[in-house]
Amino acid sequence: MFFAILFTQSTYSQIGIKIGPMLGLTNPTSDFSGETTDFYAGTKYGMKSGFHFGALGKVVFGPLNGRASLSYISMSNDGTSDPTTPNSTVDISNKLFMITLGTEFGFAIPFSPVRPYAGLDLLITTISGTVNFQGTPEVSASERDIASATRTVLGFAIGSEIGFGKSFVLDLSLRYNLHNLFGKEYEGVTNSSDRNFAYLFLNDAKDPNYSAIDSKHPIGSDRTIATIQFNVGLLFGF
Repeated sequence: MFFAILFTQSTYSQIGIKIGPMLGLTNPTSDFSGETTDFYAGTKYGMKSGFHFGALGKVVFGPLNGRASLSYISMSNDGTSDPTTPNSTVDISNKLFMITLGTEFGFAIPFSPVRPYAGLDLLITTISGTVNFQGTPEVSASERDIASATRTVLGFAIGSEIGFGKSFVLDLSLRYNLHNLFGKEYEGVTNSSDRNFAYLFLNDAKDPNYSAIDSKHPIGSDRTIATIQFNVGLLFGF
């Protein structure tokens, strides 16, 4: 009876909620990275690193954390669009609004405020942006919106919580996000002779009308959107 009571008290004493702001750096990888010339060629998205910020919350139950977060990510790039055309340029920006729901398994280090963990997340990511070509063949010379698209896939993380006093936790994590492992789609008008449609949608699937000799349909393969995040959160526990 004594051990049962002790186990119950110990278990429930670890239940709690942690919540607070977070920020960090997001690095594009796989086909989400690249150069502006890759974007024009339809092979990659050409994004460069950007910052993210948002809010993070955790529900603690023993070694497990339930995790939820909201974050806003901004990335962009600008430079030459068509390397065969002098003075052709493109300015691209992508905005990602990401919701994560997941779990973390951690373990305490005796006599230390550090608690390492590994986690798995469900990601719901909405991607939108703008594109502005200038002096580039076969596309409009103006800023235009990229239609928003939503993908739901997975993320993986390793990290550590560092406790300060009784209430505050510094949360440090490295996260790998696969934003479009499934659900890739080409949304541009496939039978159009207007190259603009290749850039005004996310278009992470191959253009069904792609041809190596048809410059109006440059997206010749599926494209993988992935990011690596360095994340810092300051959580208040209660």
